[in-house]
Amino acid sequence: MDGFRSEYYVVMRLAEMYLIRAEANMLRSAANKNNVIDDLNAIRHRAGLDHLPYTLTDQQVTDAIAQERRVELFAEWGHRWLDLKRTNKASEVLSQLSYKQPWSQHQLLYPVPPEERLWANQLSQNEGYY
Repeated sequence: MDGFRSEYYVVMRLAEMYLIRAEANMLRSAANKNNVIDDLNAIRHRAGLDHLPYTLTDQQVTDAIAQERRVELFAEWGHRWLDLKRTNKASEVLSQLSYKQPWSQHQLLYPVPPEERLWANQLSQNEGYY
């Protein structure tokens, strides 16, 4: 074998499954809030953290999901970037980082690789890239 791999790595973690289910249930209906908190508490229990109370507001639960994703999936497979993009919070968060200045909206898109533009000459480069 010359280093070519015909398969890709897929990593699924139980904590990630709880977080996906929690977010989906919260987006589906706030009536699922106690189930969502149970999912978050399952992750927090394993980490030795205090459980979240059922008295949290809908916004607090949504924020707790985002925070749990942030710390549980830290530095794994680009989750933070994808979460920020998916929730339309990338500009809000990244524009506050001093090392990302000056911030521009074009940074939310990747440059189109030159070889792709050669193969499909109708493609243009994303704004802000050469």
